[in-house]
Parts: sequence; structure tokens; C-alpha cells
Amino acid sequence: MKKILILSILLVAVLVPSFAQEVLNIHHNGQVTYEAPVSDIDSITFSQGSALFATDNGSQTFSFADIDSVTFVYNEDTSLSGGDIYITYNGTSVTVINPLESSGVAVTTDNANVTVQAAAGIMDINYHVSGSSTSGYLYITSDRRYNLCLEGVSITNPAGPAIYSVVDQKVHVYLSGTNTLTDNASSTYKAAFQSKGQLIFGGTGYLTVNGLAKNGIHSDDHIKINEGNITVASAVNDGLHCDYFVMEGGSLTISASGDGIDGDEGFVLVEGGTIQVMAAVADTKGIKCDSTLTINGGNVTIVCSGNQTKGLKSAQSVVISGGTLNITASGSTVLESTTEGNDPAYCSAIVADQDIIITGGDITLTLPSSNHGGKGISSDGNVNISGGTLQITTAGAGAAYTVSGSTMDSYSSSCIKSDGTTTITGGNITCSSTGSGGKGIRSEGDIIIGSLNEADSNLILNVSTSGERFTVSSGGGGGWPGGGGSSDYCNPKGVRSDAAVTINSGIITVTCTQNNEGGECIESKTIMTINGGNLTITSAYDDALNAANRLNINGGTIYAASSHNDAIDSNGPMYITGGLIIASATSSPEEAFDCDNNTFSITGGTIIGTAPSGMYSNPTTSACSQHSMKYTHAGNNAVQIIRNSDNTVLLTFHVPSISGGGSSPWGGGSSSVIMTFSSPEFTSGSYTLKYGGTISGGTNFHNYYTGATYSGGSSKTFTVGSSYAITSVN
Repeated sequence: MKKILILSILLVAVLVPSFAQEVLNIHHNGQVTYEAPVSDIDSITFSQGSALFATDNGSQTFSFADIDSVTFVYNEDTSLSGGDIYITYNGTSVTVINPLESSGVAVTTDNANVTVQAAAGIMDINYHVSGSSTSGYLYITSDRRYNLCLEGVSITNPAGPAIYSVVDQKVHVYLSGTNTLTDNASSTYKAAFQSKGQLIFGGTGYLTVNGLAKNGIHSDDHIKINEGNITVASAVNDGLHCDYFVMEGGSLTISASGDGIDGDEGFVLVEGGTIQVMAAVADTKGIKCDSTLTINGGNVTIVCSGNQTKGLKSAQSVVISGGTLNITASGSTVLESTTEGNDPAYCSAIVADQDIIITGGDITLTLPSSNHGGKGISSDGNVNISGGTLQITTAGAGAAYTVSGSTMDSYSSSCIKSDGTTTITGGNITCSSTGSGGKGIRSEGDIIIGSLNEADSNLILNVSTSGERFTVSSGGGGGWPGGGGSSDYCNPKGVRSDAAVTINSGIITVTCTQNNEGGECIESKTIMTINGGNLTITSAYDDALNAANRLNINGGTIYAASSHNDAIDSNGPMYITGGLIIASATSSPEEAFDCDNNTFSITGGTIIGTAPSGMYSNPTTSACSQHSMKYTHAGNNAVQIIRNSDNTVLLTFHVPSISGGGSSPWGGGSSSVIMTFSSPEFTSGSYTLKYGGTISGGTNFHNYYTGATYSGGSSKTFTVGSSYAITSVN
């Protein structure tokens, strides 16, 4: 009955001219096993239980047992579109079902070697590949784009690629089941899975690639991953190499001896999915490209354990606006020999030859103690951070090295390093450096923190360093104090700019806990300007704030303290026009405000300074438009309050404990405290100073109280004259 039914259908198809644009399909076991335009069929011959279809392009014979049904599909185009070809590997042989043979798609086999030549203009042919062979390959030549369906296949080619798309056509790769592709170490081709055209991955299956000769997966065009689970288990060179790379979804795991993902001269764009890269070989990159490297989403984990490796590396810019990024860079620094001498090459997390721009994302960068001198973020251009959560940790010690001859230099780790301008206006950022000479934020250009008139809560910045300075070259007699010369040190810094530092807003905490000099919290080699922000700046040994040429404070709420040096130090003039500034120095002869007897101008703001008795930079009378008071406490750790003649409270403050002593050419110091106070409300007139009592309630900002109640203690009165000369209270 089946034969009669098939025969009748075929006769109708052949005899009716209106089927000229109809396609005949033969089905068996749910698959299309033959496809041809009806107009191309010359004749159908039945003989001994089989049917022979003769077309313009040849003939195909099927047994009746292999024909379940025949259908006709209307095609508006006279050319074919789609179709299914089945390639099944069976060890040293291959089974092929090719219904498009009569349409110009040739599939030839030689043992387990399969060559496809599709030159009939057929678009979107589906090549279903399954089975297993340890001595085969699949090479496909097509003049139109096609779909490669890997459906549980394992191919090992002992001579070249397991799969090679020979021409520049787009290939959609659909993954189902578990698939493995392996080449041979002797292969002269580029990869175990190689394509001259685009590779676009989809499906929910798995693909493992072993690139024993060069790359794991290589495209002369681009690679895009929409779905699927891809593992490059090994690659002698790069895991993935292409003109540019896009990740939309799925998962990608790479362990390579070269770069993990190399976007070559193009870009890299990660918008979704999961990427894990292991870069264990020296001087490799987790993800790199010569154009812009962008991460907008997804989850990226990179482990760089090779010396001078890089997590992300762009020859242009790195842009991060979303996603989760976790990079561990544990490799060390290598001294490379150049024509000018030795030059250090670092193992760093994020590196760009131009700018690094971060507007969002959850970023964790870890450089453990094995990483000496590496950078969390390193830009040859500018660094601009306006959002996201960043946790950057460096723990490796710095080192001195010989550049050439007797010329010495040094390197040390930095959480953020820029050769241009560093701008941080938003986000939640933590930088921690514990290695010797380590830097939190280091910029050769300006450092700009926060934005004018923005809420401080838009930026939370925490910077800490604890590593000590180390000697780069010895001067023979040591440094200060005295001794016949000075040594050159690599000093740790919290925030350091070779140019200007400007702080506009933010909740900013900088802590340096060194036991020796060199560890300033915030340092500018030119001008430091503070316009706003909520700052808590504390140094265990060196200056809290230090400006080489000039210091301007126009606003903000600032607490600056140093245990062994100046709280706020300017080597040039100091101008204060606004804000609340509390400065505390606790070791003689250091000062709360030190401007080396240059102009010290106070024209606004509330200023409270405490320091041991000794040298002191006084406000410059001719440069001030606001009164100041100077008072020496015979003891310390005392509570005091200042009221005017109307009994209005101008100041409620708990004087901090001063240990006195200290080592200096001026002697051992004392336990007394010099306090400086200035406020716009502190005008000429009579005042009462109460001290030695107790404070209850209110709000406390580093011993400065608002809304508190004072009781007990002693009192004294004093008068402020019309001159802006500092008033001394005895």
C-alpha cells in the first residue's frame, strides 16, 4: 500500500506544471532525507523495492523502507532555502544523509574525514553532526551562510582542525548534548575549531575544545556567544582568537597558554553570560583587544598567575558600566631589558593604553603578596570612575632596581594608577595597599574627587595603606635629622598626584598606618583644593594632607590628624574660605596647620586645630577677614566650651589627648596643647571659655559637638579686639 501511495503522489508532482516552484521532501524517522525542486525532477524509476530520482544535478536512490512520507513545500524563491544534512561519525567511518545532493550540495567521505562542498546558493542548511571519531574531520565549504548543529559529537583530527569552515561565510553553531573537538600538536592550522567566517554560538549544550597546536577556537571574522556552554580546556596559544568578540549569554571557560580571549585589532563586548579565564603563562592576557574593551553585564572571572600577565588589556580604552568582574592577579613583575636600561613590566588587573572609564558594575581586583609592583587599575591615559562598587587590594612589596649603571629606581603596587587625569565622582570604592611603598591612588596628572554641588553620598571612597617605605639608594648619612646626606626612598601614599588634587564632594576616608615617615594620606605636588566633601584623613606617622605649592580649603567637613607629623601641611601659602576643619597633630614639634610661615589666610569656615606646644604657623593678620583664637591648655584631654556675651555657644569641643615627647632637634616637647579656633561667628567682643567640665548628648564629629549640653568645670573670660591678629587666651 505504501508503494502505491508514494507512486501516486510522485506522479501528481511530476505531471502538474503548477508545482514548478514547489520543493519535494522525502521523510524518514522524523528527518528530511531528500529535498529537490519539483521542476528539477526528470524522472522517477522504481525497481526491486527502491525508487531512483533523476534530476538535473544527478540521481538519488532510496529503498521503500527508507521512505515514510513525501511532502511538498511551497517556496516563493526559485532557489532553495534551508534543508537538513545528517553526518554521523562511527569511529573510522561516517554515515551521511544528504537530501540536498541533487541540489548541488556534495558531501564526500574518506574513512572518517568529511568534506562538504555547498555551492548551490542554498542558505541556512542545517548540518546535524553527531557520533565519535578519533581519526576524522569535518571541512565545510559553502557559498551561503549555514547552521552547524553539534548534537553529541566528538572529533579528533590527527592532522589538522576537527572542524574547519573553509570560506568566509557566517556560521551559526547550535549546541546540544556534549561535544568535543580536538586537533593535533603537529597541525599547521590555526585552531581545533577554525572558521574564515563569523561564528555565532547558540543552544543549551556543551562544547569542549582542545587546541593542541595553536588556538582553541579561531575566526578570521568575529565570534559571538548568545547561548551554550563552551570550554577551551587547553590551547597552546589563545583560547579564542578573532577579529572581534561579543558575549551575550551562555558560559565560556578558558585555560590557555596564550591569551584567554584575543579580539585582535577589533573590540571586545561583554553584555551577559559567564566568562572564566585562567592565564597562568607569563606575559599573557585574560581578555585583550586593540580597540575598545567594554563590559556592560555578565559575570567575568579572571585568574592571572603568570608574571607580567594582565587581566583586561586594551590598546585603546576599557569601559565598564555593569556586570560582575573579579580579577586575581598573582603574578610578579619582570625587568625587561631595553635600549635605555631595565624597565619593569607588571602583572596587573585592568590595563589600557588610553582611558579607563567605569560607570557601574561590581568589581573586585585582588593582587596578593606574590604580586610585586602590580596595579589594580592602570591607564596610560585617564581614569574616570563615576559609579559602581570597586574593591581593590594590593599586598605585594615594592622593590628597588638598577636602571643602568649606577642609576637606581623603584616600583611598588598601586590600587589605581594613571598617567593622565584621575577623576572619581561616584560609586563605592575601597582601595587597600599593604605592601611596602604601596599606593592607594597614584596619578601623574590631576586627581579630581567628587563633583561640585553633588550629594556626598554619591561617592564613598575608602583608601588605606600600611606598608612601610623602603630605600632606593642610600645617601650614606641617612635622612632627617642630620647626618651627612639623605637617602632616596620609595614612599607609600594614600592618594598622590604629581599635579593638582581637587576634592569637591564625597564621603572620603584615607588612613595610613605606617610606623615611619613617607606615608602621607593625600599629597599634591602642586596645588590642593578642597571645595566640599566629608573627609576623615588620618596618618599614623606622616602628614594627613600635604600640598607642595598651595592649599585651598573652600568648604567641606574635614578631619585631618597625624600622630607624628603635621595634620595639614602646605609648603606654600594656605587659604581657608569655608568649611568645618578639625586638624590634630599629637607629637611635638608638629603642627595642626603648617605653611612654613608663608601666608596663612582665613576668610571663612570653622577652624579647630590642636597640637603640642612648640613651633606654630599663625594666621596672617593682613590676609584674614575672620578672627582667630589661640589658647594653650596646661593639660589635655579636656572638655571646653566658648560662649559669647549673649551666652550663644560658638564651640563645644573635647580636646584630644596629647602624649607630648616626640623626637626632634627641639627637645622632648610637653603634654600641653595649643588650640586654634576661628569661626565667622567669632567676632570682636567679650567671650567666656569654660573648660574641664562634661559633655552630654548632641552629635559628635571627631570631638566637635553640636546640640550638646555642657556642665561643670572652670571658666575664664577674654576679649577679642577689632584687629584680625590672633587672640591669645591665657
